[in-house]
Order: sequence, then C-alpha cells, then structure tokens
Amino acid sequence: MTAGVRGAGGAGGAGRAGGAGIVGVGVDAVSVDRFRRLLERRPRFAARCFTDGEQSDAGRSADRAQSLAARFAAKEAVMKALGTGIGAFALTDVEVRRTEGKDATRNAPYVVLTGTAAELAGAHGAGRFHLSLTHTDAIAIAFVVAEQAGIGAASDGASSAAAAAAAAGSVACAPS
Repeated sequence: MTAGVRGAGGAGGAGRAGGAGIVGVGVDAVSVDRFRRLLERRPRFAARCFTDGEQSDAGRSADRAQSLAARFAAKEAVMKALGTGIGAFALTDVEVRRTEGKDATRNAPYVVLTGTAAELAGAHGAGRFHLSLTHTDAIAIAFVVAEQAGIGAASDGASSAAAAAAAAGSVACAPS
C-alpha cells in the first residue's frame, strides 16, 4: 500500500510552492506483515536496500522488520517528494539515521542522501528534508517534506552530520 502527494504543483509532479520553499511532499505506508514475509523469503533484500548503519540500527530495535519497514517507507517518501518513483536511484542512496543528544530531538529520524539521490535533490533545488516516521504492529508510515536549499538551518545533533555530508557531496537533513 503506497500513497503520495507531491509538491504544491498538484498531481502533475513535484512543484514549487510560490515562495514557500517547499519542493515536494511524499508519504508512504508499508504493511509490516508483508514486509516481514518479504525479509523471510528474500534474506538478501535487506542488504540490497539498506545501508549497514540502517541494518545495524534496526537490529537493535524490538522488531527488526517493523524498523526496516519504516525506513523503506521513508526511502519511497523521499522519491515521491522529489517527483520520481522506484528505480530513479538506488535505495541505499537514501539512508535513515537518528540524531544523538539528550534533548527532545534525541533519536529523531533524518535522512542522508548520497549518489544519484543527492544529485536529483540538487537538480530539484531540495537542500533539506523533514522526516516523520510512525508505526503500529500492522503498518509503518513515513512523511517527508523536501525544502528548498538555503531555507532554515539544521539544528541539534544532526548539524555535524549535515556538515560532514555536505563536504562529502551528499545531502543530510536533520529534524527542525
């Protein structure tokens, strides 16, 4: 089950909201049970779609399949926010990470884009992504807002990750 809303430009694709700084919006929902069965049937699927860091983080969670389902939804939501779909870039080009620290944003999810995903984001003028994840036992949902480059400033523990990613030619996006 997937659903997407792209940009303020309507159904025609990822549009720019006049002056608002929003490049696009994407949302995706994944059935946790279907995803769990996929992981059981195709053990190498996780290695093809998730970075080592994502797999390690999910392995520390109470339910690995639920955690990976939420990350998969995030990757698809980023694609939708950029006005594209599966196949435009490798799923490992979008990595879901968590912030560090001790304040209210500790463990908040954010995305780091590399490779073709970062190039596509740059071509669309997207320099920052806002990510929200939620899940129940049955469903994992991700919501992404792609914001124009230069709008707002990264805060909290992900700032250093954003600076490092920028130096490495990728896009890191922290929660605001």
